[in-house]
Amino acid sequence: MPLANLGLKSGDDTTQQATKAGVILARVGFAMRGVLYAFIGIVTLYIGCGTGKSGTASQKGAMKILADEPGGFVMLVLVVVGFIGYGLWLLSMAIRGTHKKSGCKAVLFRIENLVKAIIHFALAAVAANMLANSGSSSGSSGSMRKTWTGKLMQSTGGRFLLALIGVIFIIIAIAQFVKAWKAKFMEGMGIEALQGRKRKFILIAGRVGYVARGLILGLVGVGVIIAAATSDASEAKGIDGTLREVASYPGGKAVLIFMAIGFWCFAAFQIACACWAKIE
Repeated sequence: MPLANLGLKSGDDTTQQATKAGVILARVGFAMRGVLYAFIGIVTLYIGCGTGKSGTASQKGAMKILADEPGGFVMLVLVVVGFIGYGLWLLSMAIRGTHKKSGCKAVLFRIENLVKAIIHFALAAVAANMLANSGSSSGSSGSMRKTWTGKLMQSTGGRFLLALIGVIFIIIAIAQFVKAWKAKFMEGMGIEALQGRKRKFILIAGRVGYVARGLILGLVGVGVIIAAATSDASEAKGIDGTLREVASYPGGKAVLIFMAIGFWCFAAFQIACACWAKIE
């Protein structure tokens, strides 16, 4: 007698339901990435316009702002659940690989998705910690960054490793620019098959968003390299500190306004992926 007739689910049914649940969680993860980047854009605009309003332009800072908003607890729960789901999806891609790439590119594809998965699991843990502490964040990310940067520089070969981290940031930044120029973000997940206004929307939002990401990651990388070269841990400022330094330069505020728009475009791109991407 079939299991369905007994009111029981077969292994295939259970697997299909688990897959559907995973897809939903991945979509929530895309959407929550969009929400956080929207808040990062808001803080970036605050810095660029010199409004004096508080906030830290980072994903952790965006979570803190989100927690303080009405319904913030529910939103943080969605961040935790969504980022875990998004991380599991990335992890599955790292394990499965892709038939569209071979050789070194296939290996890099697995490594890239594994690193992204670890990052999103870590961000989910940060959000979960905020939930456990009623939305508060423990310690200053800036002071902690200076502490580990200083310890790294004092260790044997630490300055070289720090400079290497800066170079990696710059390489990642260049990769963002390449993605924007060649529209590589359209590859995979079915969004390359979109037509008409949806395609134009994703192309514009993705390109502007990836340029903004490339700019900030490149600037952070330069700061890290300067910190290694000068043995000054304060030069490794992270995203928020870098944006605030840019604001102090001539024309810096205009650059920050562009970057705020870029972060909003990236947020729109992520939400579009949550709606239209083909996630397997």
